[in-house]
This record gives sequence, C-alpha cells and structure tokens, in this order.
Amino acid sequence: MKQLTGLAAAALLAIGAPASALSGDTRYITDQLHVPLRSGKGNQFRILDSGLPSGTRLALLEDAPEDGWSRVRTSAGKEGWVRRQYLVDEPVAEIKLEKARADLARFEEMDLGSEVRRLEKENGQLQEQLAAAREESAQLTRDLKELQNLSADAVSLNKRHQKLLHQHELLKQEQMMAEAEIQRLSSSDTRRWYMYGAASVGLGAILAMIAPFVRPRRRHSEWAN
Repeated sequence: MKQLTGLAAAALLAIGAPASALSGDTRYITDQLHVPLRSGKGNQFRILDSGLPSGTRLALLEDAPEDGWSRVRTSAGKEGWVRRQYLVDEPVAEIKLEKARADLARFEEMDLGSEVRRLEKENGQLQEQLAAAREESAQLTRDLKELQNLSADAVSLNKRHQKLLHQHELLKQEQMMAEAEIQRLSSSDTRRWYMYGAASVGLGAILAMIAPFVRPRRRHSEWAN
C-alpha cells in the first residue's frame, strides 16, 4: 500500500515528454518484492501484471527519464510501463549470488589436479612444437643462404663459360685462317714445282734439238789418216 502511495506521488510530479526508443537494452527489477506492470505512464493506468518479482529480466523498449517511466517487455512477450526507479542495468545481488554459488559448485565438481596436469602437458607439447618450429626456421635460413651462394657461383660460372666460348670462337677463326694460309702456300709450292718440271722438260727438248748442231767438228788431219 505504501508503494502504491509513493507511485501516485511520483506520478503527480512527472512531466510528460516523448519517449526514446532503446530496443535491445536489458533491464532488471531492483531489490523490491513486486513491481506492477501498467498499460501507460502513470498510476492511473491499468495494471497488466501486479507481481514482477525482484530480478525479473526485461527488454527495454522505450525510456522516458522526464516522466520517470520505461516501457518494457517480459520474457513472455507482455509489454507495459514500469517506474524506472525500480530498474537497474545489472542483475540484482540475489541473482549474482546464485550465479556465484553455481560457479563455485561447478569448480568444486571439477578435478583441478587433472586439469592442471592436462594444461602442463599441453604446455610441454606447445614448447616442443615451438622448438621444432625454431629449428626448422634456422634450417630454412641456412638453406636460403646456401642457395644464394650457389646462385652467385652459378652466375660467375656462366660468365666464365661465356668468356671461354668467346675465346674458343677466336681460336677457331685463327685456326681456319691458318689452315687456309697453309693450303694457299701448299698450292703455290705445287704450282711452282709443276712449273719447274715443265721448264726442265722444255729445256731438255731444246737441248736435244740443238745438240747435233753443236757437236765439235773433226780436224782435217784426222780425216786424212
């Protein structure tokens, strides 16, 4: 009864103002025994639910701080207005206490020793994996460095190979020129010997033709004898 009187006094002091939509926020009934849910912003409106217990979870639909009221929706889908002084942003102490008791019971049921051992084993496996990953990374770094050195050696070898090929081509050209010169000289010597032979044959023929005319004549005294 005293609560209803306080609600009526608060309603007389309330000033009308437009409500702002805050769909999605959550509010809880504060540490009061029961809070009525009304059809409008004021004690003169019809009561939709006269017994919202402490800790009831409500969806905030509209908030009218100037009027001192908020429009809410229960988990059953019922919508109405309640005095905003009875709404809080977090669950009340009783709900928190129940949750703490439930958490404590759950932890007491857990075998913490086995959980610690499991975590230690998992940590050891992770340490081994980390060490293996570091070793693999170091090996990859060494392989990369070796590949870089091989690549540099390959470039150097390729340059040397190109230089040797160029020198080989020059030597080949010089060899071909030398062979051509030898062939030219050989052909020249052959022609010269042919010419010498032909000249010798011609000279012999000439000598044979003139030989009878160049024989020395006998002296007259010799014919006489």
